[in-house]
Amino acid sequence: MSDLETHDVPEDVDADAWRLGVTGAVGREMDADVADLATLPTETFTADFSCVEGWVAEDLTWRGVRVGDLLERAGPTAAATHALVRAMDGAYACSFPLERLSEAVLAIELDGAPLPIEHGGPARLVPTGAADCWESVKWVAEIELVDSPPGDDDTAKSIALSRVE
Repeated sequence: MSDLETHDVPEDVDADAWRLGVTGAVGREMDADVADLATLPTETFTADFSCVEGWVAEDLTWRGVRVGDLLERAGPTAAATHALVRAMDGAYACSFPLERLSEAVLAIELDGAPLPIEHGGPARLVPTGAADCWESVKWVAEIELVDSPPGDDDTAKSIALSRVE
């Protein structure tokens, strides 16, 4: 398996009960499980993963659904400009402009196998291009579209960076 480091899996994370909601400023709210995601077109890409903790996992191969494909099915309203991506644990969230989030992948596999829970399975947000490691949200349970940029309190950056200190 990969060289990704792991942190404890929060008690609130139950891979068997996992569901993904696409909510908020959309024409059709969505509710999906892993089997639903598997019916969508998938993409595979290989990239290094660098963490602010100082380690690098090289040549990870991710496979998943382009977030833009999910958003297209939900039909963002004309007012939707940003999204909050929330983890299943209820505490971790990250905000993104819709344009940037659309390019990200919701990974369901890592290195040819189902994404393990300790690495964010069953679904982990993997931003493409330049990204901070804390933007790779594990256990994604909700993508909420909103009509304005979320505030600093709506990001997990402080949680992630607290692990470095």
